Amino acid sequence: MWSALSAPLAVVEPQKFSRVAVVGDLHGDYKTLKGILEIVNLEVDLLVFLGDYADRGPDGVEVIRTVADLQQKHPTNVVALMGNHEDFTELGEPQFNPCTLIEEATAKTGSWGNYFTGELKPFIDTLHIAALIPNNALLVHGGISSRINGVSDLQAPSEELRLDLLWSDPLDGDGEDPNYARGAGVEFGADVSAAVCKALGVGRIIRSHQPQLAAAKPFKVHDNRVITVNATSVYGGNPFVYFVDPKSKSRDSYRNIR
Repeated sequence: MWSALSAPLAVVEPQKFSRVAVVGDLHGDYKTLKGILEIVNLEVDLLVFLGDYADRGPDGVEVIRTVADLQQKHPTNVVALMGNHEDFTELGEPQFNPCTLIEEATAKTGSWGNYFTGELKPFIDTLHIAALIPNNALLVHGGISSRINGVSDLQAPSEELRLDLLWSDPLDGDGEDPNYARGAGVEFGADVSAAVCKALGVGRIIRSHQPQLAAAKPFKVHDNRVITVNATSVYGGNPFVYFVDPKSKSRDSYRNIR
């Protein structure tokens, strides 16, 4: 499902923010989300969520409600991206598996249909597919592909590119292959990430989608051009928030959430 209510690409104005706080997959980890909000200053920071707000963890409803509330209260300081776990048909059918949010929302609200129509779909309609910090970084949920030849491709992505952004994973070496393990997107090599970074004028791609890889700290591949981050404990990892200096390509940091 893709909505015309939200611009596909969110473009960050670097001069407006002290830091960009990047939050990876939460997967219903409400405790970690509350910990992140204790260390982020929404008066001066930009908070960017990379998607996958629910499923696997117990509190997807609470996470989604909190992020939606943050968007309303801080519209210029909160950006929320779509993950593959926010990909539903117009009738509320998930395009991924498993979707434990259906059972959770039914138990907490009484009706999946009413929850989807009244809460989840309006939230999904606000989500971007990617965020760009000019001359710095591209932020996505899954990854990239050779379909990206410039910023205009992200401003009006094809359905194929939308799936690439949601589902793709980095590949050791060079090249690009269908992502058979996921059933959607691609596996992209170092030559592809280098070409996309050059086409967009950025130094790196910050993504989530594989929190197990970043269980203890940011996971970097492709000569540090592709950085995987993690903000959930549902896989037994150590969640963290990743900070980007929007005016520099070399001052990133991260802070663990206890």
